[in-house]
Amino acid sequence: MIVNSRMKTGHWFISSMLIAILYVYLLAIKHVRGASANTYFPRNAIEQPKNPISIDFKYHRYDELTALLHKINRQYPHLTYLYSIGKSTKGRDLWVLLITKDPEKEILLKPNVKYIGNMHGNEAVGRELLIHLIEYLLKAYETDSYVKYLVDNTRIHILPTVNPDGFESAIEGECYGINGRGNANGQDLNRDFPDQFSPKPTNYVFQPETLAVQTWLRKIPFVLSANLHGGALVASYPYDNIAYQPYNVESKISPTPDNDIFKHLALTYSMNHKVMHKSPRCDGVQRFQTGTTNGAEWYILAGGMQDYNYVYHGCMELTLELSCCKYPYESELILFWNDNKQALLALLGEVHRGVRGFTVDVNGHPIPNVNLHIKGRNSYFKSSNKGEFWRCLLPGVYTLVAEHPNYRTSEKQFVISNNGTSGPLTYTNIAMYELNHSPYNHDLPYSSSNSIPVAGTDLTPFLTDDSNDHNIPRPFFLNTDNLLTGLATTNHNTHDQNRLGGFVSRLNDRLSGWFTNFG
Repeated sequence: MIVNSRMKTGHWFISSMLIAILYVYLLAIKHVRGASANTYFPRNAIEQPKNPISIDFKYHRYDELTALLHKINRQYPHLTYLYSIGKSTKGRDLWVLLITKDPEKEILLKPNVKYIGNMHGNEAVGRELLIHLIEYLLKAYETDSYVKYLVDNTRIHILPTVNPDGFESAIEGECYGINGRGNANGQDLNRDFPDQFSPKPTNYVFQPETLAVQTWLRKIPFVLSANLHGGALVASYPYDNIAYQPYNVESKISPTPDNDIFKHLALTYSMNHKVMHKSPRCDGVQRFQTGTTNGAEWYILAGGMQDYNYVYHGCMELTLELSCCKYPYESELILFWNDNKQALLALLGEVHRGVRGFTVDVNGHPIPNVNLHIKGRNSYFKSSNKGEFWRCLLPGVYTLVAEHPNYRTSEKQFVISNNGTSGPLTYTNIAMYELNHSPYNHDLPYSSSNSIPVAGTDLTPFLTDDSNDHNIPRPFFLNTDNLLTGLATTNHNTHDQNRLGGFVSRLNDRLSGWFTNFG
């Protein structure tokens, strides 16, 4: 009897243990599958703020703007990062809000684009439009496919005011005055940049705001930019200055080597603007055909920011004049927003055209700070400190030239077309040989599992059907009706080269070790 009792006790203990294990197992399954909707979210879903931002159509003074940007950053930490590029003459921060998915990660080949407002303190419309653009990008992220694509695949830097001191002294309702145009020192910031055609004296002292922008551009490889002004209604493109200014000549066309893409970018803005493309005439200002102009053809100026961006940093910048009245009453701001919203969004999308890729050595390792240009175009840009490069170009056949003091000059032909899954965007890498290396094969193999694939590589093993380059939503150029709803027609069987971007993000973790030495 004692034996039987012990056997029953042991049997009961084992059964209890099995039941307990089964119970824990079932709880674990329920837990993993996300039975609690209040705790777990579907994969890739992002929790939205409980009280989304709502911004009034009014002018925001510096303190209000600062508080607003901090509030937005707190509410959308998964999509924004707030930073200052420096101080104004009076010590006010020059705040920039970065908008992108995973803002604290620098995803390879993710291009940087920027909008700058209020360079002239009394030209105030652009300042407020950028605040409302921030609001729109964040609120529409989950509901608008084009906005989601922009935010997921672009690093959008927005500087609402680069001249906060000037704005604080400007007067609302003054359409033609100069109160607040300059900074606190009375200097015109759009005449204060280095200029290839009009060099400044060696002892020249740049303004704090200008120095902050120069430092900013040295740190971040911007691809595309726009500078928002007021006093006219036109999209202006470089050059603003000319190599030689004849006596008594105030305007003369001064095209860049990239005049074709600059005209396209200006037209993209003008034609997506509700009235700019209709060539309206502001009082005292000439009429601009199609709402665009070469800067120097309008009037010649030295020390401008758009020429500086292009010549010194390879960044393509437009100057957007958005209102006939420089500082209209705030009751008109909603009208300006409605006129400009589609154009601001369309121009951001243009950073996703042209060519991008890596400069690499024979082993597929990235080479930073390589001098690049398109053959036949005397305009230079550089690869980033991670070996990435970007260039906005129209469809066509081009040859990329790479130059570096420690490597042989290298050339690579590529084609941009509208037929790929990525639209008018081509991915290509350019390999460079060290000066003491004898090149024997231009179609380099994939060197190792940790290297970037180089020219001639078979990309098939790295391309899968979940490539993010399928079905990229894009606004149709010159078609304002379909700006936010158009989807590019795609073909999943397109050549592998056009799908390189689809696996770039999957290479990031594998490649991270190579980039630690490049900062």
